[in-house]
Amino acid sequence: MQENLLKYLLPIDGHVEHELHDDGDVQDMYDLHKCQGTSFINLQIHAVDSCCLSTHASRQSDVCLWRLHASVIREGPEFAIKSLNNIHSCGCDIMSDGHSRTSKKWVANAVKGKLVDKPTYRASKMMRDIHLDYAWWGKEVAVSSLYGDFRTSYHMLHWYSERALQSNSGSVFSLEVDPETQRSKRFFICFQASAYGFEVGCRLMLFLDGTHIKQHRVQGVILAASALNGNNELFTVAYSIADSKTYDNSVWFLQNLKKALLSDRRIAFLSDRGKGMKEAIPDIFPNDHHGYYFQHIMQNLNDQCAGKYAAPFKKLLRKILQRIAYAVTEQEYQDTLMAMELNSADAKEWVL
Repeated sequence: MQENLLKYLLPIDGHVEHELHDDGDVQDMYDLHKCQGTSFINLQIHAVDSCCLSTHASRQSDVCLWRLHASVIREGPEFAIKSLNNIHSCGCDIMSDGHSRTSKKWVANAVKGKLVDKPTYRASKMMRDIHLDYAWWGKEVAVSSLYGDFRTSYHMLHWYSERALQSNSGSVFSLEVDPETQRSKRFFICFQASAYGFEVGCRLMLFLDGTHIKQHRVQGVILAASALNGNNELFTVAYSIADSKTYDNSVWFLQNLKKALLSDRRIAFLSDRGKGMKEAIPDIFPNDHHGYYFQHIMQNLNDQCAGKYAAPFKKLLRKILQRIAYAVTEQEYQDTLMAMELNSADAKEWVL
């Protein structure tokens, strides 16, 4: 027995297929093509083997309750889904075609590659690995079902930007797409309310940092500019998703940030001296201050400069560095810098 599965090709990437399961998928398809300005939808019908008549199904239920009813509008090519019962009573949504239980052959195929590399592969380890692998895959399927496919979401960034600007006028959104692959390269977001909140309710300090996206199918970094409000709470001003933490992406992020800020007030930027930011901030904000996270400098002293010293002496150098960083007068700064030099000339040069 066969069933028909409806799929359509994404307008940007003609190699990516997306399935249609319900009215929500149809609406997403319509919104995506309208956003891209395309008038033609590449809709395909695939005949697939039904698993509703598996041996597992026959034991549990005489007839699977899953049903989809659709009809052609006038003479086509459009159609309308009239009703959908998306609940299976046959168990086909949690097993492979025709197999109610995992067979010996299936397990053998799943672990064959690992046995080649490790002949002593134990059965208990096989069970843990299979459970872990398929638990992750099951989680991905569930996440995709709830929130949509990752690639489809990235394709809808143009649509999201237009809708967000309609309801948040004055915001700054900037999306760049790789001209060769047509994949999203970087995306900047600063809502008008966030820029206004920084202008009227935060100190003139912006903390710049980046973090890597730890989802194995979606690589990249998130760059963020945050402030402190009157209650010493972090206040997100702007953020960006980029493919990597480079000088080019840092410059692009800061250029968009400069457009989003509502005034030319002098700001004190703070960063971890990360790749790109150290060079980009003086280029984009030449009249502003740039400070560095003390914790990051302390860690660098510990790793790069004081690594050759014994633990007690290393602890002394860290204490002197802390006094240098927190000096409130020029004389106090010079005195503590001299104390660093008396203990280690190399450490003083490293600090400078």
